[in-house]
Amino acid sequence: MIRALTKRSRPDTLANEKRRAANPVGRTIYLGILTIFVVAVMNYLFGDLIFLRADGLVLKDQTVVATTYVVRVQQVDVKEGQQVEAGQVLMRLQSTEMLERLADLSARRARLVADNVEFRVRSETVSELLPLAKKREEEATRVVGKFDQLNQAGFTTASSYDTALTANYNAQQDRVKLGTQLKMLERELMTLQEARDDAESALANLQAHYAEGIITSPVSGSIGATVPSIGNVYRIGDPMLSIYFGEPYVLAYLPRRYLFSINVGQNVTLSDGRHVTSGEIIEILPVTDALAKEFQNTFKPRDRSQLAKIKLLDTSPFPLLEKVEITSRWF
Repeated sequence: MIRALTKRSRPDTLANEKRRAANPVGRTIYLGILTIFVVAVMNYLFGDLIFLRADGLVLKDQTVVATTYVVRVQQVDVKEGQQVEAGQVLMRLQSTEMLERLADLSARRARLVADNVEFRVRSETVSELLPLAKKREEEATRVVGKFDQLNQAGFTTASSYDTALTANYNAQQDRVKLGTQLKMLERELMTLQEARDDAESALANLQAHYAEGIITSPVSGSIGATVPSIGNVYRIGDPMLSIYFGEPYVLAYLPRRYLFSINVGQNVTLSDGRHVTSGEIIEILPVTDALAKEFQNTFKPRDRSQLAKIKLLDTSPFPLLEKVEITSRWF
């Protein structure tokens, strides 16, 4: 008879094992991270439709200093960021082109002055001779009248009568020539005087425009980040430096799509990552512009946005041309 040495447990009678309880802290952390990830993705994809988030630049009104002629910089009296007053000397320039034009206008004016003097002398000479010519004509006419009487009485010869008529003709011709010359000279004098006045006005305007190469500030403000160096040459219309004036404001690039309203008078929050201040939308411009290079995304096509102007409600903590982020105020 065979006996089992050990008692084996049957496979269909396994005892139930208790499942070990999960760690509630780890589960909470996992769910929190998952929730944050989902919210971040949704915010990235659809946040711009719900919340106001826009980019902007801190600006001031700007005037650009440029010339209408080719110049070389001789002296610079300002530096970057310097505060200047209206009328303050900024730099001194030299232009060979302007000096040549001034010399040409001066020579033209001198020629016109000389021509004016010459024509005036001729006019005065003719004016002095014209009464004598008239008197000579009257005398010659009187002599011809005498000869007419003598000729009718038969007391004169044909040659003497012809001589009297010739003298009368010559006297009338001289008087007519002198009278015509006087009229023409008076007209020429008027034309010369007008040309002289135009030349003097053009010379005065050009001298005032050139101002010996001294460039002054048209407004009170601060110099921009670019200042010319001595020896630089600028062509017509090339900007040399910029002057910023007035109160700072933010030029905002509004989002292209949003489900909320943006109105004039709306308060917003401005931040550059270090400073935060408040602003108010004072104007929504009816124009669009390409986003500044600071806002462009390398992996997206060049975009355009509608512009808005935001007034800073407090003293501006931002430097000029600083990039700021614009968000809605919740209080």
